[in-house]
Amino acid sequence: MKHILPAWLDSLSRDGSFIVVGRAGMDLYPTPAGTKISSATTFSSDVGGSAGNIAVALARSGQKVELLSSLSSDAIGDFVAENLKNFGVGLTYVDRTTGLQRTSLAIAEALADAPEVVIYRNNASDLILNSSYITNLPLAVSKAIIFTGTALSSKQANQQLRQLAQDANAHQCPVILDIDYREMAWPSQNQAREVLSEFCDYVDLLVGNDEEFAMLSGGSISDGKSYALKFAADDRVALYKAGSAGCDIFSRHISEHISTYKVTPLKPFGAGDAFLGNVMGHLVYEQNWVEAIKAGAAAAAMVVSRQGCASAMPDKQSLIKFQSETKFGL
Repeated sequence: MKHILPAWLDSLSRDGSFIVVGRAGMDLYPTPAGTKISSATTFSSDVGGSAGNIAVALARSGQKVELLSSLSSDAIGDFVAENLKNFGVGLTYVDRTTGLQRTSLAIAEALADAPEVVIYRNNASDLILNSSYITNLPLAVSKAIIFTGTALSSKQANQQLRQLAQDANAHQCPVILDIDYREMAWPSQNQAREVLSEFCDYVDLLVGNDEEFAMLSGGSISDGKSYALKFAADDRVALYKAGSAGCDIFSRHISEHISTYKVTPLKPFGAGDAFLGNVMGHLVYEQNWVEAIKAGAAAAAMVVSRQGCASAMPDKQSLIKFQSETKFGL
């Protein structure tokens, strides 16, 4: 059954790319899997960061995608740029900073339960955006623009990206916000709530987990679900993720819970980025919310059961194979 899609998703038939806004960085993982950071002697490397991961997920699903971000002009920035390029992510709007700013670095344990993740974002380069790149984005032909919440965490970037979201609205380019709440990125939870809630005025599709929606509501998990339902009025859509319990979709046309695929997780992170990239990628191929969310859930399950983030993103063929061979539903 095909569910009615909001009119703003007509843009998925455009010839342009998806645009993803936010951080891309280097990830280091203690090896072998299960090793604690404090006792590690060797590490494997990968591209990480929510925007970088979402962009790779879209590219691996067969979509054209451009990243809007900045990388430092050093070996870490070179590593991230080269790997993104190899994954098929466009770097037309990725600037290189030459000051004290540095590309994000994350060290993460591949453990299913309570892995330690250490992130270095002092003077993060991705918060220094090139204004000329922003004004030259081809919004009139782009499929959609995906913002990650952490990208709004500095005053300058927030002002730039609020204007960009308004411009996207004017060009009928769908605005998608992955709440992407990281406590360490913000001076306070109250500031994050204020900034992200105001940005939601420009958003067509809002995506987050139960804790992120609770943060936006300023209350409990149940308050967060109420926030998602209230957001999804008119022609807007909210995807309310609940981890291994699946995802709820809320809109004027559909309110439905979609389950997930049963796997043994290696680690919990990377799932949300795989989910969103593949939901949007699948909507291009087949305009059906439930099937798109199932594809996103399959990609998330594959990523949490593999080492790495960007390199763990499945391509279209391996995703189809996984869905045909793996139990769906709890």
